[in-house]
Amino acid sequence: MAKGPVAHGLGRAEALSDAGDYAAALEELDAAFDAEPQNAAVFTARGWALENLGPERLGEARLAYEAALRLDPSAMWAKEGLSNVLRRMGHRREADRLCEEVVDEGRRRYDAEEDLWELVGWCELRLGRYQDAVATLREALRRDGRWIAVRFDLALALLCAGERSRAFLEYSRGVHQAVNGGVDRLRGCLRVALDDLEESLAERPALATTHEAIAARDLLRSTLRAAYQAG
Repeated sequence: MAKGPVAHGLGRAEALSDAGDYAAALEELDAAFDAEPQNAAVFTARGWALENLGPERLGEARLAYEAALRLDPSAMWAKEGLSNVLRRMGHRREADRLCEEVVDEGRRRYDAEEDLWELVGWCELRLGRYQDAVATLREALRRDGRWIAVRFDLALALLCAGERSRAFLEYSRGVHQAVNGGVDRLRGCLRVALDDLEESLAERPALATTHEAIAARDLLRSTLRAAYQAG
Protein backbone atom coordinates (compact mmCIF):
# COMPACT_ATOMS: atom_id res chain seq x y z
CA MET A 1 0.00 0.00 0.00
CA ALA A 2 1.31 3.43 -0.89
CA LYS A 3 1.64 5.70 2.12
CA GLY A 4 0.77 8.98 0.51
CA PRO A 5 -1.52 10.73 -1.96
CA VAL A 6 0.06 9.09 -5.03
CA ALA A 7 -0.97 5.47 -5.43
CA HIS A 8 1.17 2.70 -6.87
CA GLY A 9 0.54 1.84 -10.50
CA LEU A 10 0.51 5.37 -11.93
CA GLY A 11 3.67 5.09 -13.97
CA ARG A 12 6.52 7.23 -12.69
CA ALA A 13 4.18 9.68 -10.96
CA GLU A 14 4.87 8.32 -7.48
CA ALA A 15 8.66 8.53 -7.82
CA LEU A 16 8.49 11.99 -9.39
CA SER A 17 6.18 13.27 -6.66
CA ASP A 18 8.43 11.80 -3.98
CA ALA A 19 11.34 13.64 -5.59
CA GLY A 20 9.39 16.92 -5.52
CA ASP A 21 9.24 17.13 -9.33
CA TYR A 22 5.54 17.90 -9.44
CA ALA A 23 5.51 19.35 -12.97
CA ALA A 24 6.94 16.12 -14.39
CA ALA A 25 4.57 14.10 -12.22
CA LEU A 26 1.66 16.03 -13.68
CA GLU A 27 2.78 15.17 -17.22
CA GLU A 28 2.96 11.49 -16.23
CA LEU A 29 -0.52 11.71 -14.76
CA ASP A 30 -1.90 13.19 -17.95
CA ALA A 31 -0.94 9.94 -19.67
CA ALA A 32 -2.50 7.93 -16.84
CA PHE A 33 -5.70 9.94 -17.18
CA ASP A 34 -5.89 9.13 -20.89
CA ALA A 35 -5.66 5.44 -20.02
CA GLU A 36 -7.99 5.52 -16.97
CA PRO A 37 -10.26 8.60 -17.03
CA GLN A 38 -12.49 7.16 -14.27
CA ASN A 39 -9.69 6.33 -11.83
CA ALA A 40 -10.10 8.38 -8.64
CA ALA A 41 -6.45 7.73 -7.72
CA VAL A 42 -5.33 9.62 -10.84
CA PHE A 43 -7.34 12.68 -9.84
CA THR A 44 -6.04 12.50 -6.26
CA ALA A 45 -2.46 12.36 -7.48
CA ARG A 46 -3.14 15.25 -9.88
CA GLY A 47 -4.55 17.27 -6.99
CA TRP A 48 -1.40 16.65 -4.96
CA ALA A 49 0.87 17.71 -7.81
CA LEU A 50 -1.16 20.83 -8.58
CA GLU A 51 -1.40 21.77 -4.89
CA ASN A 52 2.39 21.74 -4.68
CA LEU A 53 2.97 23.78 -7.85
CA GLY A 54 2.06 27.03 -6.13
CA PRO A 55 -0.96 29.11 -5.11
CA GLU A 56 -1.85 29.87 -8.72
CA ARG A 57 -2.70 26.17 -9.24
CA LEU A 58 -4.93 25.78 -6.15
CA GLY A 59 -8.12 26.17 -8.18
CA GLU A 60 -7.09 23.32 -10.44
CA ALA A 61 -6.08 21.22 -7.43
CA ARG A 62 -9.51 21.77 -5.92
CA LEU A 63 -11.22 20.58 -9.10
CA ALA A 64 -9.00 17.48 -9.23
CA TYR A 65 -9.74 16.51 -5.63
CA GLU A 66 -13.45 17.14 -6.09
CA ALA A 67 -13.43 14.92 -9.19
CA ALA A 68 -11.70 12.16 -7.20
CA LEU A 69 -14.37 12.34 -4.50
CA ARG A 70 -17.18 12.20 -7.06
CA LEU A 71 -15.68 9.00 -8.40
CA ASP A 72 -14.89 7.59 -4.95
CA PRO A 73 -16.46 9.33 -1.93
CA SER A 74 -14.32 7.14 0.36
CA ALA A 75 -11.03 8.51 -1.04
CA MET A 76 -9.52 9.87 2.16
CA TRP A 77 -6.36 11.29 0.57
CA ALA A 78 -8.54 13.31 -1.80
CA LYS A 79 -10.71 14.55 1.06
CA GLU A 80 -7.68 15.57 3.12
CA GLY A 81 -6.10 17.21 0.08
CA LEU A 82 -9.27 19.15 -0.65
CA SER A 83 -9.32 20.32 2.96
CA ASN A 84 -5.77 21.64 2.66
CA VAL A 85 -6.56 23.45 -0.59
CA LEU A 86 -9.75 25.02 0.75
CA ARG A 87 -7.92 26.23 3.85
CA ARG A 88 -5.30 27.93 1.69
CA MET A 89 -8.08 29.51 -0.37
CA GLY A 90 -9.63 30.97 2.79
CA HIS A 91 -12.54 28.52 3.21
CA ARG A 92 -11.67 27.52 6.76
CA ARG A 93 -15.11 26.30 7.86
CA GLU A 94 -15.42 23.87 4.94
CA ALA A 95 -11.81 22.77 5.44
CA ASP A 96 -12.50 21.99 9.09
CA ARG A 97 -15.64 20.03 8.18
CA LEU A 98 -13.65 17.83 5.82
CA CYS A 99 -10.95 17.32 8.46
CA GLU A 100 -13.61 16.17 10.93
CA GLU A 101 -14.85 13.65 8.37
CA VAL A 102 -11.33 12.33 7.78
CA VAL A 103 -10.75 11.90 11.52
CA ASP A 104 -14.08 10.14 12.12
CA GLU A 105 -13.94 7.85 9.11
CA GLY A 106 -10.19 7.29 9.22
CA ARG A 107 -10.32 5.91 12.75
CA ARG A 108 -12.86 3.33 11.64
CA ARG A 109 -10.62 2.18 8.79
CA TYR A 110 -7.25 1.90 10.55
CA ASP A 111 -7.16 -1.90 10.42
CA ALA A 112 -7.60 -2.04 6.66
CA GLU A 113 -5.63 1.09 5.70
CA GLU A 114 -2.57 1.79 7.82
CA ASP A 115 -1.76 5.02 5.97
CA LEU A 116 -4.84 6.63 7.51
CA TRP A 117 -2.93 7.08 10.78
CA GLU A 118 -1.02 9.86 9.03
CA LEU A 119 -4.15 11.50 7.64
CA VAL A 120 -5.99 11.42 10.96
CA GLY A 121 -2.99 12.85 12.80
CA TRP A 122 -2.56 15.61 10.24
CA CYS A 123 -6.24 16.55 10.36
CA GLU A 124 -6.18 16.63 14.17
CA LEU A 125 -3.24 19.00 13.88
CA ARG A 126 -5.09 21.27 11.43
CA LEU A 127 -8.11 21.29 13.76
CA GLY A 128 -5.91 22.53 16.61
CA ARG A 129 -6.11 19.27 18.58
CA TYR A 130 -2.39 19.18 19.11
CA GLN A 131 -2.14 16.57 21.85
CA ASP A 132 -4.46 14.23 19.94
CA ALA A 133 -2.30 14.73 16.85
CA VAL A 134 0.88 13.97 18.82
CA ALA A 135 -0.64 10.75 20.18
CA THR A 136 -1.90 9.62 16.77
CA LEU A 137 1.35 10.36 14.96
CA ARG A 138 3.43 8.70 17.66
CA GLU A 139 1.35 5.57 17.25
CA ALA A 140 1.89 5.73 13.49
CA LEU A 141 5.64 5.87 14.05
CA ARG A 142 5.46 3.03 16.54
CA ARG A 143 3.95 0.95 13.75
CA ASP A 144 6.54 2.07 11.19
CA GLY A 145 9.53 4.06 12.40
CA ARG A 146 10.69 4.62 8.79
CA TRP A 147 7.65 6.76 7.98
CA ILE A 148 9.49 10.04 7.32
CA ALA A 149 6.46 12.15 6.44
CA VAL A 150 4.84 11.20 9.73
CA ARG A 151 7.99 12.12 11.67
CA PHE A 152 7.89 15.61 10.19
CA ASP A 153 4.16 15.87 10.95
CA LEU A 154 4.88 14.80 14.53
CA ALA A 155 7.59 17.45 14.79
CA LEU A 156 5.13 20.13 13.70
CA ALA A 157 2.44 18.87 16.07
CA LEU A 158 4.91 18.97 18.97
CA LEU A 159 5.95 22.50 18.01
CA CYS A 160 2.33 23.67 17.97
CA ALA A 161 1.68 21.86 21.27
CA GLY A 162 4.46 23.81 22.96
CA GLU A 163 6.91 20.90 23.20
CA ARG A 164 9.49 22.82 21.24
CA SER A 165 12.68 20.95 22.23
CA ARG A 166 11.11 17.62 21.34
CA ALA A 167 9.85 19.13 18.11
CA PHE A 168 13.34 20.13 17.02
CA LEU A 169 14.62 16.66 17.92
CA GLU A 170 12.02 15.08 15.63
CA TYR A 171 12.87 17.50 12.82
CA SER A 172 16.53 16.50 13.20
CA ARG A 173 15.63 12.81 13.15
CA GLY A 174 13.48 13.33 10.08
CA VAL A 175 16.28 15.07 8.23
CA HIS A 176 18.67 12.25 9.15
CA GLN A 177 16.22 9.65 7.84
CA ALA A 178 15.59 11.63 4.67
CA VAL A 179 19.31 12.07 3.96
CA ASN A 180 19.82 8.33 4.30
CA GLY A 181 16.96 7.78 1.85
CA GLY A 182 18.78 9.37 -1.08
CA VAL A 183 18.79 12.80 -2.69
CA ASP A 184 15.60 12.46 -4.76
CA ARG A 185 13.54 11.32 -1.80
CA LEU A 186 15.22 13.98 0.33
CA ARG A 187 14.10 16.83 -1.92
CA GLY A 188 10.45 15.82 -1.98
CA CYS A 189 9.88 15.13 1.70
CA LEU A 190 11.93 18.13 2.85
CA ARG A 191 10.05 20.47 0.56
CA VAL A 192 6.70 19.32 1.94
CA ALA A 193 7.95 19.52 5.54
CA LEU A 194 9.28 23.05 4.98
CA ASP A 195 6.06 24.21 3.28
CA ASP A 196 3.97 22.80 6.16
CA LEU A 197 6.20 24.44 8.77
CA GLU A 198 6.21 27.83 7.06
CA GLU A 199 2.44 27.77 6.58
CA SER A 200 1.92 26.96 10.26
CA LEU A 201 4.35 29.66 11.40
CA ALA A 202 2.62 32.23 9.21
CA GLU A 203 -0.59 31.37 11.06
CA ARG A 204 1.16 31.64 14.45
CA PRO A 205 3.48 34.68 14.44
CA ALA A 206 4.46 34.27 18.10
CA LEU A 207 5.59 30.70 17.52
CA ALA A 208 7.62 31.81 14.49
CA THR A 209 9.91 33.86 16.75
CA THR A 210 10.89 30.97 19.03
CA HIS A 211 14.42 29.60 18.90
CA GLU A 212 13.27 26.07 18.05
CA ALA A 213 11.00 27.16 15.20
CA ILE A 214 13.74 29.29 13.68
CA ALA A 215 16.26 26.47 14.07
CA ALA A 216 13.90 23.91 12.50
CA ARG A 217 13.19 26.16 9.53
CA ASP A 218 16.89 26.88 9.03
CA LEU A 219 17.70 23.16 9.23
CA LEU A 220 15.11 22.26 6.59
CA ARG A 221 16.10 25.13 4.31
CA SER A 222 19.83 24.44 4.48
CA THR A 223 19.42 20.70 3.96
CA LEU A 224 17.07 21.23 1.01
CA ARG A 225 19.47 23.77 -0.51
CA ALA A 226 22.35 21.32 -0.18
CA ALA A 227 20.28 18.58 -1.82
CA TYR A 228 19.59 20.74 -4.87
CA GLN A 229 23.21 21.82 -5.09
CA ALA A 230 24.24 18.16 -5.05
CA GLY A 231 22.27 17.76 -8.28
